[in-house]
Amino acid sequence: MENKDLISQLLPDHLLHEILLKLATKDSVKTSILSTRWRYIWQRVPGLDLNQTNFRYKGLKGFVNRFLDLDKKSLIYQLKLEFDGRKYETEGSLFNKWVDSVVTRGFQHLVVVAKIFGSCNKNNYCPIKLPGSISMCETLVHLKLVEVGIDSFDSVSLPRLETMHLLSVWFSSEAALERLISSSPVLQVLYIEKVWNVEVIRVRSQTLYSLRMRIWKRDLDWNKDLTKIGLVIDAPRLKSLNLQIHRFKDLVLNSVCSPLKVDISISEGEFNPINSLTMKTLRTFIAWISNVTNLALNYRCLEAMYAYSSSEPLPQFSNLTHLEVSMDSSCLKLLPTFLASCPNLKSLELWVHDHRLDILDISRSTMPKCLLTSLKFVTIYSTAMISSSVENQVETELVKYILGNAAVVKELTLRFILWAEEHRFQLSKQILAFPKLSSACQVFLHSSFF
Repeated sequence: MENKDLISQLLPDHLLHEILLKLATKDSVKTSILSTRWRYIWQRVPGLDLNQTNFRYKGLKGFVNRFLDLDKKSLIYQLKLEFDGRKYETEGSLFNKWVDSVVTRGFQHLVVVAKIFGSCNKNNYCPIKLPGSISMCETLVHLKLVEVGIDSFDSVSLPRLETMHLLSVWFSSEAALERLISSSPVLQVLYIEKVWNVEVIRVRSQTLYSLRMRIWKRDLDWNKDLTKIGLVIDAPRLKSLNLQIHRFKDLVLNSVCSPLKVDISISEGEFNPINSLTMKTLRTFIAWISNVTNLALNYRCLEAMYAYSSSEPLPQFSNLTHLEVSMDSSCLKLLPTFLASCPNLKSLELWVHDHRLDILDISRSTMPKCLLTSLKFVTIYSTAMISSSVENQVETELVKYILGNAAVVKELTLRFILWAEEHRFQLSKQILAFPKLSSACQVFLHSSFF
């Protein structure tokens, strides 16, 4: 029986173009050998997804130029480029030409990964910069920039931009970043991972619902110490916040309701309750997150809240139903204090990164209400490795504490990948001997995290 190309026979060209648009361009080109009809289909795909590593020297430049010149009136929905920005440093105008040629052709998605490997640190300059034409693109929906520079444009208007990802992006000023965000009136998702030449990040958006930042900010000189970041948020519709910041300087909240989900990690804790300015920032932050339903904290945040509670009582996190805490042995004494402020907690996840337990009897800590009335699911993840007995391990004490005090818990799960089989067996025997307040509680032990 003769093989038939049913796909090309049954589907019209515009659907084939949409299918190939989902592929990297190098894979789209390969379809040209399938049949006569497929030979030129890839040339009419409304977009490019290219990586310089798939070309010989300067091959990327020639390919993009030829593709964009095939039909200058055709629609180009997306442009995805990954290249070594150092090799194209002297040809920045060429990159600008590519972007300029697509902004008026129904352009919706721009992804640029210019691997300049720190070149933007030299003389406060970035070799690959976004052209001004993109700042007034009326059709742009998705923008992702990696190691690209952005100047202060005379005008910025991105009326359809919904998602923005900025990774290691250099800005000519703090105002340039602020303007890019505030001039996107329908922006919904914003992700920022390391920015250059910005000390205070200002996020002002009336439509933003998801904000994620990973900032381990350095001065433009790689050899200088990490500096502190200030953050101003004016986003009344924010629902999800994820912050991973090395050193936190200040937090200003304007017209911001408490989001539903918050994930905060700080690498260096500088919250001194004796310092009035720090205390004011911490008070603002804690009050802001006290109405969340889903909260994740690392041990630095937990330490800050514990220090805060020694001067002022923590507010009640009455809406909080899911809590995730990344902790070491020093945080064990802090946990009951925070749980006491979570009266309706139902689910608890604990990530343990340090196995040795200081001399501490956690059972003598304040008994949180949630253990008696609402906590039903507990998961403990262990990333630590032990080489001796499971006695006095953080994980062991946590299990003992929860089983002995959680009255309505249904499931307690332990997940560890670095424990030897003999240690898991020892822990299993100990768990069987622990008193259990909830007769319905089931205990599960797994040697993987998933």
